[in-house]
Amino acid sequence: MKNVFSYFLLGILLALPSGAGLYYLVMYTQPYLRERWLFFLALFIFVCGFLLPFYALMNRYFFTARRINPPTVIREAIGTALITDLLLWFQMGRVLTPTIIMICVGGFVLAELLWRAREAVEFRSGIDD
Repeated sequence: MKNVFSYFLLGILLALPSGAGLYYLVMYTQPYLRERWLFFLALFIFVCGFLLPFYALMNRYFFTARRINPPTVIREAIGTALITDLLLWFQMGRVLTPTIIMICVGGFVLAELLWRAREAVEFRSGIDD
């Protein structure tokens, strides 16, 4: 998946059905346990699908290699969807504060920076063995 169009297509294939499922869950069901878990699953898939093309474009145009690394794009979309679900879970429990938002988002950004630094390191055989 080296071009951005494939990420747009994958994002549409993920976001449209899960968005329809989210709409159905919010408008036509009661918030029982099964529906809550389906809501979080549909929200997770929707956010992943919605942000895949965005992260593909970000990786394509703002990094020096000018290439899209599929594991990085997928990891960023999954991480953002996970943070979204986590913050919504805290909001449902009425414990979400600006401090918790900053800790969660800051942890995600720090982890992403460390993963990016790890990907930038290149192993060269024979040097400093």
